[in-house]
Amino acid sequence: MPGWAWMVLGIVLTVLVVLVAPKYMKTGDGDGFFRPQPNPDARPAPSASADDELPAPAPTGTVQPAAPEQADEGYTFYEVLSGKEVPMTDAELAATQRAESEREAALARAQQDASGQETPTALPQPLDPDAAAPARPEPAPTVAADENPRTAAGIGDGSRYLLQAGAFQASGQAEELKAKIAMLGLGARVEAAESRGQTVYRVRMGPYGTAGDLADAKQKLENGGIKPLAIKVQ
Repeated sequence: MPGWAWMVLGIVLTVLVVLVAPKYMKTGDGDGFFRPQPNPDARPAPSASADDELPAPAPTGTVQPAAPEQADEGYTFYEVLSGKEVPMTDAELAATQRAESEREAALARAQQDASGQETPTALPQPLDPDAAAPARPEPAPTVAADENPRTAAGIGDGSRYLLQAGAFQASGQAEELKAKIAMLGLGARVEAAESRGQTVYRVRMGPYGTAGDLADAKQKLENGGIKPLAIKVQ
């Protein structure tokens, strides 16, 4: 008999054994196949009750401490000002400008009145051959290059003003704003200050001797898309 015939015969015998053997092994009401039986002595494992999972109530009369609130890491203009620096609103700045304009007009009237008064004409003196050579005339006082002529003329009230364009935690951001201000034709500087235990970098301009100069610079920044804060130094 060839080998493949033996293989087919083996398969047929195996199927017959599988189908016929359970009938002879069948006991009771079973179907002849072995199946696991439940253990009647088994007991479920104890589980935690709902009461065990709840936290114990706090004693009467005690107060649970509240969770600390997270501090805001942002900075405002007002938090980085020193004690001698006072922020100015637009209304206060406009009022200061009006007061300076009134002082400027009063000063102009006083100068006009002084120039209108007649001064006595000095008579010519005879030439004295023995007189000493005339002394050199004293040079007229000049205003320092960094001093505003309007301030030197007494237009301002003696106060100093600053512009703060921004305050940042990173010096790179402050330098970027400084460069943007330079593109507007204005000069600014970066100052480091301490606020809430951290270093803050402020972009500032000034000082200005008059509120008018401050308002002019502030307007240029606003035209360039920058919202600065006007500060009066007391």
